[in-house]
Amino acid sequence: MNKNIKIFDSFKTNSAGIWYFVPEGEFKKGKPCKGFGQIKYGEGSVYSGEIYYDGKNFEKLGYGQQDFTLSTLSSCGAVSSDVLYKYVGKFDYRKTDWIYGNGIMYYKGADGNPTHFRKAFFSGLSVIGEYKGEFKEPLLDGYTPEMEFFCDWKNMNAESVIKRVCEMYTNADNADVLFLGDSYFELAEAQDYAGVNKFSACFPESYANAGIGGSTFSDWGNYLPRLKVLPQFKKIVVNLGFNDLHSNRNDVSTFEHYIEFLKLTKKIFPEAQIYVIKTVHAPNFGELKELEDRFNKTLENSAEQFGVKVVDWNGLIAESSESCFHCDGVHPNEYGYGIFREFLKSFL
Repeated sequence: MNKNIKIFDSFKTNSAGIWYFVPEGEFKKGKPCKGFGQIKYGEGSVYSGEIYYDGKNFEKLGYGQQDFTLSTLSSCGAVSSDVLYKYVGKFDYRKTDWIYGNGIMYYKGADGNPTHFRKAFFSGLSVIGEYKGEFKEPLLDGYTPEMEFFCDWKNMNAESVIKRVCEMYTNADNADVLFLGDSYFELAEAQDYAGVNKFSACFPESYANAGIGGSTFSDWGNYLPRLKVLPQFKKIVVNLGFNDLHSNRNDVSTFEHYIEFLKLTKKIFPEAQIYVIKTVHAPNFGELKELEDRFNKTLENSAEQFGVKVVDWNGLIAESSESCFHCDGVHPNEYGYGIFREFLKSFL
């Protein structure tokens, strides 16, 4: 065994965090270096591959694989019985804390047998382009070239969410609040994150939750027209921008996409009062606070012009005596969702 290997408590307890790290040379705390290791995430997936230690955090950078076998993200939703199995390819934490680059997304059936794969250029679980360059990667055991199938996990998940919301609310007598957003809303129904503060336990049935994990303002340009069958909600709460800023690192283009999203939302739901939540400062993206602050300031300054109300719970998070974030450093934990719940209730 490499005597320089570092094994962490999270490995011994099978909990989220860095499990082990094998540096390329001597490891010294506080000194950046490259290496190989494993990281477990709060939703259950496990990364194995190249890791960069920046002196403080262990980040995914280079080639590796993310195994979703025991992850809550493995389900492809009601439109498919297949499950997300594994991603093999490139990672770059400087672009996103998730997947970024050429890679292959593998899927299995409910019986555990290989069904199909998709090669592409990924950002997170979304395809953002075709596979760049010549494809020479060997496929995992059980997968053959003819099993390639062009599916998109995020769109499959979006299909499932939209279908559920439309089935529940198209003919609803009461349509008070519609939550439009990303994983902060979607995981508000996940026991491992929200716990006793799940939206379905905290809000009445007249509050519809259309949270789609990983979604951006641009994505909702495709999703919103599907919601035309819904009644006119009195209030709409928007929690988007987090994924935009963390993937493109550009507050100007993100604001442009926000304006287009707002125009379409107002066209479909002209009677609703729209509340826009400022981007949250999550621990895992501390280096982007200045970018987030600029975007949030632009939201605030343009609120009157676009007839929306901009609301902010970053102050409540900062004032909290306990951590509001899940061990992934990105999403709220049960305590954080408790603060989020009270924050939402304050204006709803």
